[in-house]
Amino acid sequence: MIVLVATIQKVDEVIYHFLNGFAGRPWLDYLANFEENDNLLKGGIFLAAYWYLWFRSGPEQERRRRIIVAILAGSLLALVAARIIADIAPFRVRPMFDLRLEHHAYSFPVSPKLVHWSSFPSDNATFFFGLAFGLAYLWRRLAVPAMLYTAVWVCLPRTFLGVHWASDVAVGAMVGIALVWVCLKVEWFQARLRGRVVSLVDAKPEAFYAIAFLALFEMAILFDDVRGAGSDLAHFLRASPPRDVEILGLVGLAALCLVALTALFLSVIHRRTGPPGGNRVDPTGLDAMPANRKTALN
Repeated sequence: MIVLVATIQKVDEVIYHFLNGFAGRPWLDYLANFEENDNLLKGGIFLAAYWYLWFRSGPEQERRRRIIVAILAGSLLALVAARIIADIAPFRVRPMFDLRLEHHAYSFPVSPKLVHWSSFPSDNATFFFGLAFGLAYLWRRLAVPAMLYTAVWVCLPRTFLGVHWASDVAVGAMVGIALVWVCLKVEWFQARLRGRVVSLVDAKPEAFYAIAFLALFEMAILFDDVRGAGSDLAHFLRASPPRDVEILGLVGLAALCLVALTALFLSVIHRRTGPPGGNRVDPTGLDAMPANRKTALN
């Protein structure tokens, strides 16, 4: 195992030195920085594709919607799994902060905000490879473009900028794909959660899509504002650089509160409206009247 870890580290260093050799070219540095920080062309374009598939009409629409729910849930579970792995695994310094390496300077200063975050595995690779795998599952034509886009546009800049080692990206991709695949294959998940979520579309679409918009907005930006708030709160409470476990706990607590409030809200709505296709209560009593009396009243 020690030999395997040392070999992986050596390969990671070779890949980083190769990519870092191109650093210092302004156009390339700023392109990589743009790719790294632009949420529209990362999460935005992925989730827009899911919105398109969600509203796409056809005989397979309901089945497709159930699959989309499973994919999004699997991607979120994969993101949580990646954070747990980062907390329990030995801390791994990011290439940009590794003093053992020779670094070529970029055209802009390196941000120190990730210095206390473990490099292994990559959150971005976990989340976006999970979404890319889901798109490939839904629409086979998108399999190669989605995977290539994730590898080249999303993950390669992070390796070039020294945010992650190549093995961080590889393991993150495996975690994301594996969790999405599991959510697609587990029968209990198909019968319970996916069916209930899709049924709420008919029960109360205005509430469902309002909540879906907020959830997908956060997913599109990879929960940056939530994680930033957790980091600031941890720093304020501890008066020291926040650790991953503190941030994970704060974000997890916030997520659980959000899920609990959402579930309570939806359950109240579902109780008031009744199940889709169920008996509707007519408070006016007009439905029970004969047709001739309805006409007279009108």
